[in-house]
Amino acid sequence: MTVVVLLAYATGVVLGLIALRVERFRLVWSHIIRTQLLLVAILISVTAVWQIESLPDVIWPLLIVVATGVLLGVSLLTTKGEGRVGRATLYAMSAAPNTSFFVLPVAAATVGPIGVIVAVLLDRLAAPLWALYTWILRKHAPRKQRRRTSWIDQSPNIGVAIGVVLYFTMPAPDWISVIDLWAGPILAATGAAIFVGSAFHPSQRVNPRKGFKRWAGMVALRIGLLAPLFIFAPNKPIAIVTILAALSIPAFGPSQFSTMYGYSEPEVAAANKYGWYVGAVGVIAALLLVHYQ
Repeated sequence: MTVVVLLAYATGVVLGLIALRVERFRLVWSHIIRTQLLLVAILISVTAVWQIESLPDVIWPLLIVVATGVLLGVSLLTTKGEGRVGRATLYAMSAAPNTSFFVLPVAAATVGPIGVIVAVLLDRLAAPLWALYTWILRKHAPRKQRRRTSWIDQSPNIGVAIGVVLYFTMPAPDWISVIDLWAGPILAATGAAIFVGSAFHPSQRVNPRKGFKRWAGMVALRIGLLAPLFIFAPNKPIAIVTILAALSIPAFGPSQFSTMYGYSEPEVAAANKYGWYVGAVGVIAALLLVHYQ
């Protein structure tokens, strides 16, 4: 599975670079991004909630989400100037872990189905936080959005609601676990393609050095908040998911939403350029935990 995930990332990067060179794709890029959001909603949001077995399953992933939510509060308190709320939200989002397109695929590659379950729960329990990000970014967007697109931007949360209904009405079928396992490489490929196309979109060509200091400070805060959860993790799969969240590649959402909503911030560019080094450390740490803990 490790090789499959790596090939999926590589395929996605190539597809994203090709899309950048085709004007037709650039003109409809916001539609492509929203199609990806719907794919995530279908593959992950519904199935994750549907197969929760007990309340203790959600405690540790929920603690990671709460720690991530602290970033938004800190960012709102420390950001000043015009468009403060929208920019602060974007900064916090840029420092959030990439649960869908990094933690989940790498957990699948390193610890298999058990890690996938934890990673999927983390990803979907974060849905309300990402709903808040999306709502704020839409509300303060430099480029006004059509109201009819709101339900697509919030489709992962609609998927969670559907999953809750299914959870209370019928047991999850066995084939759900197969979807979760193969969702990793699928999301790795599609996510990488959308990220590359968004990060290198003409509207996002800003100097990342101007945003490095603030982005690095937020990432350091993320690592500091998640370090205790890693130290006291009750088992290896949870420990690996936690370290992957702490040492994550950049979240893909900020670039995607910046392209759709009209933001252009150096902090997002800094995350896109330097966040991959943090993710590389995360992969190495996860592999060491698998083989030596």
